[in-house]
Amino acid sequence: MTHRRMIAEICSLLLIISLCSCMDLGAEDDLQNAKAFLVKYGYLEDEKDYSKTQLAAAVRNFQWTAHLPVNGDLNDATVLQMHLPRCGMKDVSQTKWLHGGPFYTNHRRKRYTMKSKWYKRHLTYQILNWPWYLSSRQLRHAVKAAFQLWGNVSSLTFSEAAGDSADIRLAFFDGEHNDGARHAFDGPGGALAHAFFPRRGEAHFDNAEHWSLNGKGRNLFVVLAHEIGHTLGLQHSSFKNALMSPYYKKLGKEYVLNFDDILAIQMLYGAPSNGKLVQRPGKDFSMFEDWSTENSESSTKKTSSYCQSMFDAIMWDLKQTLYIFKGRNYWMISPSGNVSEPQLSQERWKKLPAFIEAAAVSGSDGKFYFFKEQAHA
Repeated sequence: MTHRRMIAEICSLLLIISLCSCMDLGAEDDLQNAKAFLVKYGYLEDEKDYSKTQLAAAVRNFQWTAHLPVNGDLNDATVLQMHLPRCGMKDVSQTKWLHGGPFYTNHRRKRYTMKSKWYKRHLTYQILNWPWYLSSRQLRHAVKAAFQLWGNVSSLTFSEAAGDSADIRLAFFDGEHNDGARHAFDGPGGALAHAFFPRRGEAHFDNAEHWSLNGKGRNLFVVLAHEIGHTLGLQHSSFKNALMSPYYKKLGKEYVLNFDDILAIQMLYGAPSNGKLVQRPGKDFSMFEDWSTENSESSTKKTSSYCQSMFDAIMWDLKQTLYIFKGRNYWMISPSGNVSEPQLSQERWKKLPAFIEAAAVSGSDGKFYFFKEQAHA
């Protein structure tokens, strides 16, 4: 073996060792971050050592909540889901029995308790501070609309308080803000906000986020409405399209209150006295809505608008054409990267509902199959 060849082989060996070390380090970091996440959001108790069985059970519980394949593996999809922006409140309120059996088999348990409610029907609120780049007038309008969203489907009424005696207080903070280490904000992304159940009545928002009321940033209106739900006594919903689902969603005409949100708030406070249900706050809703092809005729010309918010489903056909579904519309992206105009799904698939959960193409005959969760009251 020549001297030069020996040096080359030694360098190759050192490179392999270095890469393996980096991979192991990355995997270990993912594991530690996953454990911290599972503790923070209630899937593991606050302890240092967990058996493989306990960790796998916690991962399965999280996968079920996040609508991922339930296998207990800390795979790429599961790790990615843990990094998505979301509410900072726990998904699981009681962890004692998590290790004793699969949580996801008991998912229809009550997520609202009679101990977590207000014992009056009119509540006041106060806005303590807000980001400098948002106008006071627009912010107050958004807060009023977010409260009204819940008032429209329950017996509750709300008004802004003039003094310091409000039932519910809204504020923006950076990092640690005297709520304990678990509630410390983590900068852009991650936990966007958190709140406290009655009767503390507080909702806190991460000041490091770029909040917006016109679709060019984190939609503050939808996060306000979600956190207000917590201040009224609601826990997280296991339904993907519910307002009280833990993960951040863009706001569109079809996404405000899910039947599970309405059922939960009415179990605590009853239906509106006039017997009517209004799932949107009237004209206020459209003011804080993210981009939608239904908003204006000109918006249908935006060929890449499917990527401005989360989509419902994605799939490839046998010709390797990519289909992206969002609401009532779909886009086709050719293998060369050309993007089609947004098209109405029901013009091609007559009986297809809006907001499908998943889509697939048969590898044998090329037929399209669509899936949507069947809601059970």
